[in-house]
Amino acid sequence: MLYELDQYETLTSNAYRDRLNAPTPWSTRMMPHHLDMVRSQCRVAASFGGGVARSLATIRFSPDFARETDLKTALVGILRALAPKPGLTGAHLLLTDTPRRTSPTTEQRIRGADRVADWIVLVAGYDPDVVQKVVADQLSSSALRFAGARENSTIGHYTLEFTTTPPDFAAT
Repeated sequence: MLYELDQYETLTSNAYRDRLNAPTPWSTRMMPHHLDMVRSQCRVAASFGGGVARSLATIRFSPDFARETDLKTALVGILRALAPKPGLTGAHLLLTDTPRRTSPTTEQRIRGADRVADWIVLVAGYDPDVVQKVVADQLSSSALRFAGARENSTIGHYTLEFTTTPPDFAAT
């Protein structure tokens, strides 16, 4: 799942924390089944293209801290060039910025500790084959290591099944 916020500060608000500490009965039943979750609150470091695409690749990785600036510069250049490519709709770089919390929330205690991705690249498109090829070629683990990432990256490929917007929740 991918959620967008108008304001990052929502993640540190009392209302958000209260919600995580008072899960619904359905969430309480489902949380134990959410194993090995990777939950990363991020800021957008670079974003090119737009729209809602049917195909999305996520690439999770960590920078080599001595080469972080070089890696970010290289990725911004690659993503800028990818976004207008036929078959793609956008390319984005997210950097994890997890709010500081003093204790785990009720939801976290139910499901166990979440893993966190340091950096995430999103590649979106209307042609899944193009998305997969771009990831395999220009954003492979070896290409990212060459640019300044540590070790192997974790790649996921997803297909959009459903989306909602605020008007979908408006009172009728």
